[in-house]
Amino acid sequence: YDAFLISDHLIGFTIGDNGFIGLGYDGSYLKDFWQYNATANVWTQIADFGGFPRASAVGFNIGSKGYVGTGSDDYNDYKDFWQYDPATNSWSKKADFGGTARGRAVGFCINNKGYLGTGYDGAYRKDFWEYDPVLNIWTQKVDFGGGARFSAVSFSIGSKGYVGTGSNYSNFYNHYKDFWEYDPAINSWSKK
Repeated sequence: YDAFLISDHLIGFTIGDNGFIGLGYDGSYLKDFWQYNATANVWTQIADFGGFPRASAVGFNIGSKGYVGTGSDDYNDYKDFWQYDPATNSWSKKADFGGTARGRAVGFCINNKGYLGTGYDGAYRKDFWEYDPVLNIWTQKVDFGGGARFSAVSFSIGSKGYVGTGSNYSNFYNHYKDFWEYDPAINSWSKK
């Protein structure tokens, strides 16, 4: 999709064999979403995101649903959280993120739970939270093992989550290259 070439701070998630990309900034804050079918090599516009337009949000999937929340625009940081259901092509509002409203956080999914943390809300953050989609609640977990930061990267492999890189400009533009593993079974981070 050509518009992605001029947009930044988009988010994405995967459901089954399809990728989903949306939000971002191209001179204006966006709320459109697109589905990519790799088999057919086709992009299809889907329902617009349910919240306000924004950039620097977090997206991940839990099972057959996509989840998007947090993010920021020129005037606001957000903590709302939304579920996308591809079966109905619709968004539904879920419980607000348990931490402060923020942008440039990270998120991933492990064992049908979502995890969201780090980011920037006027200060650099390292708190981490777990989302239970069945109970629709957030529970604070142990803080991220590295320094507070924003714009890190994250993903999960099997039963572990991984977070690394990112920046913290409060100390002479510190750019990180450390990498950490989260184990939800024992609620702890270990440096890799």
